[in-house]
Amino acid sequence: MKRVKIFLAACFAFVFVSCFDTVEEVEIRADGTGVLAMKTDLSKLVDVIKGFSTPEDMKKDGMDKPVDTTMFMKSYVDTASDIPADKKALFRDGKVHLQMDIDKGVLKMDMNFPFATAAQLQDLYANLNSATGGMEGMFGNLGGKKMDGGEPKGPGQISSVYDVVVSDGVYSRKLNKARYEEFSKTIKLDELKEVSTMLGEMKYTTSVKLPRPVKSFTNTKAIVSSDKNVVRLTVNLLDVFEHPELLELGITY
Repeated sequence: MKRVKIFLAACFAFVFVSCFDTVEEVEIRADGTGVLAMKTDLSKLVDVIKGFSTPEDMKKDGMDKPVDTTMFMKSYVDTASDIPADKKALFRDGKVHLQMDIDKGVLKMDMNFPFATAAQLQDLYANLNSATGGMEGMFGNLGGKKMDGGEPKGPGQISSVYDVVVSDGVYSRKLNKARYEEFSKTIKLDELKEVSTMLGEMKYTTSVKLPRPVKSFTNTKAIVSSDKNVVRLTVNLLDVFEHPELLELGITY
């Protein structure tokens, strides 16, 4: 289990400071409860890992055998001494599924968080990318490694530059220009383009499942399901770094 913890911490480092294919799925039920899921596919890293690691290194790091495990957040929130109690309560019922098979080129991590109210969903969005009070800080001490002073290790995810507002009949994700300006100072677009050339196109997908049919939506690139209960938006991450408004989305239902 210790090797799983250490590797999970490493995966979180990649997820929160890098750009990989990500699917964000939110389901909002009629009573206001629901689930927020973040699914990240890091399989493109496998060839890079193989290129820089010998079989002996892989075995030493515990990566020579397949891993398929689910880790429940309630088992770890109490180990994060620098996370406020309200944040621990927010993440406590969540779970993380890690799937790794280097031989088959598979490396995926899914995070799943239930919420009881629209306010809790907004808090989840606000805190998922917070290095000092969110998931990165919480998992920074897995395997005995703590973050230095609780400060961010990298630029974080592009999703952190948006404000998400949810109420009965409305889902809104709008760009926070001040936050984006700060975020843009931490990224090196030329380097990201080089990474994209090596790993291929990287996409960010948002899927919003609603309890009632959609009345209207703002992003012309979004697609509505045949039953009009799901809105799905897929964008190229490199395009979003330069034009963050591409990921904005407003829905009434």
